Amino acid sequence: MKLKQNPKYQFLLFVVIFFLINFFQSKYTALFEDEAYYWVWAQNMAFGYFDHPPLVALWVKISSFFFDNELGVRFFSVISFTIMLIIIWKIIDVKEKQNYVWLFFLLIVSVAFLNVYGFITTPDTPLLLFVALFLYCYKKFLENKNWLFTLGLGFAMAGMLYSKYHGVLLIFFVVLSNPSLLKNKRFWIAGLFGFILFLPHLYWQYIYDFPSFRYHLIERGKEPYKFENTLLHLINQIAIVGITFPLIYYAFFKEKAKNLFERSLKYIVIGFIVFFFFSTYKSKPQAQWTIAILIPLIVLSFRYFIKHKKARKWLLILGSIQFFILLVARIFLTNENISPIKLEPHIAKTWVKELKENTDGKPIVFMNYSYRNAAVYKFYTGIKTHSYSIVKGRKSQYDLVDFEKNMQGKNVVAISDLIDGPFYASKDDRNLYGSEINNYTTFQKVTCIIPLEEIKLSPGKHVFVDFELKNTYSKSITFENTSFKGIFQEKRNKVLYEVPLQIDELIPLKGNETRKMTAKFIAPEIDANKEITFRIALQFYDLLAGFQGNKVTVKLKK
Repeated sequence: MKLKQNPKYQFLLFVVIFFLINFFQSKYTALFEDEAYYWVWAQNMAFGYFDHPPLVALWVKISSFFFDNELGVRFFSVISFTIMLIIIWKIIDVKEKQNYVWLFFLLIVSVAFLNVYGFITTPDTPLLLFVALFLYCYKKFLENKNWLFTLGLGFAMAGMLYSKYHGVLLIFFVVLSNPSLLKNKRFWIAGLFGFILFLPHLYWQYIYDFPSFRYHLIERGKEPYKFENTLLHLINQIAIVGITFPLIYYAFFKEKAKNLFERSLKYIVIGFIVFFFFSTYKSKPQAQWTIAILIPLIVLSFRYFIKHKKARKWLLILGSIQFFILLVARIFLTNENISPIKLEPHIAKTWVKELKENTDGKPIVFMNYSYRNAAVYKFYTGIKTHSYSIVKGRKSQYDLVDFEKNMQGKNVVAISDLIDGPFYASKDDRNLYGSEINNYTTFQKVTCIIPLEEIKLSPGKHVFVDFELKNTYSKSITFENTSFKGIFQEKRNKVLYEVPLQIDELIPLKGNETRKMTAKFIAPEIDANKEITFRIALQFYDLLAGFQGNKVTVKLKK
């Protein structure tokens, strides 16, 4: 009995319980679509990927050394979540904490979104681990300023940035909370060490022409301000905590910061909420964008709940209810037969099987209805897939790695909900149609560059556009089964018009050859009040146009 009353034993017991719950949840829950996409990344390890930095792929790769199937994607996430719990416990500097081990784990289950990352693998999974490590090292750095925690701080900085670019915000808000860090030589050494560790990713961005930065900062575009986006951001701050949000936010803001470290916790939470509040003026927010604030919320609110019995009582009530809700949700995730609603992990079990049967197991080229579809289908069937990015969608990792090469010369089925053809499968509320293609041959990485910032045209009149057609492949290419399209788009890359282009003397291109060409078309009726861009795209097999061309501004002639 004395052993069971030992706080260290209690903590270890709770950690083991959390580990086992997350382990079996990982094993018996089908993948989310994003997880399958990151699994594809892990098949081609690199220092960077189109959408995010590379650490999530490393999490998957490590998991695959131990298990197959879903656990082969998630196992290390279970491990990293367990380590994160231990680090958070070490961060908390309260004398009485050993008497409140149960309260700590009640607080953990009282923060809804944190528990999700105990068993799924996304970029936020390693981010949370390195946020905890960063805060722990920063706390020790302020206390000791020895070389171990100096280098540990730099390592944690790099880890956050390798997880998700949002990591830079944590560094910024910590410095903002304590500007004297800019005069601290050891802090600069920590930053330099972290920067050196991060250099391989920056070099990867450089050699691939900064695809991640270009996508997030330029290609995604801005959308007009909508009040519902701002409202959604505020709702997200409630959702990531759950039904305990009034208690936890109240406890966090009520508890005063007693030192520079606790001051940084305040700055991180407020800074993230304010920063992404202003981001709603140009984009739709996502709940996980502020997931990093959960650790500061736990660290400071824990002390408040120890000191205030009434608040602790309410946390016990609401936290227990939330634990029950999370438990039921976890059960529903693992078993669609008892779930009252169809959840994302349940969907793949139907459409993947149906598509495989109706295509006789042929390789599939998904026409970017969702690049995740290609990943999910490959994970659950082992059949070769490719996602061809179209201007009505977005680019993805499939544009960087040469998946296209695996399809050349194969008899494939092109699948999308945006093309005409026979019905092949139904996914959720979308029907997937297809087109069988024998001896599939494409060259989607050819570029069509217009060397101007804008083109001028008059609606209904002929337009001549000069451009450079470059064969980026080492072999010669011909243009059978290929047509050129002019794509007019507005904000957020919405396609307004698609016009056929007339190209004279379209003869084969030698490997790596660049040729000056002229495209001719009749300009459509364009709304002069809209900001519109034009690009040249290729369309293979009369399917859908891709991302071969750069965007230039359209101006109407007076």
